[in-house]
Amino acid sequence: MKEEQITADYQRKRRELEEDEDILNNTQRTGEQLIQETLSDIYRIVQQSAVDSEPFDRAKQSIIQIENNYHEELSKAKKQLYQRQEKLEQDYRNDLQKANKE
Repeated sequence: MKEEQITADYQRKRRELEEDEDILNNTQRTGEQLIQETLSDIYRIVQQSAVDSEPFDRAKQSIIQIENNYHEELSKAKKQLYQRQEKLEQDYRNDLQKANKE
C-alpha cells in the first residue's frame, strides 16, 4: 500500500475515533447533569414536604450507586477507546515503515 493511502486510512480512522470520544464526553456530561438534576429534585421535594424522608434517602442512595456504576462503565469505554487509538497509532507507524522499505 502506498504511503498516501496509509495516511488517508489512518486519518479517516482517527477521525472516527475522535467522534467516538466526543460522543462519550457528551454522554458523560449529559448523564452527570441528569443525575445532579435528579438529586436536586429529590432534595427540593424532601425540603418542601413534611413526609418521612427515608424513602427519598433510599432513592438518593440508589441514584448515587447508579452514578458510580455509570462512571465505571464510562471509564471502561474510554479506556477501550484510548487502547484503540494507541493501536491505530502503532499500526500506522508499522504500516509506514513497511511501505518505506518497499
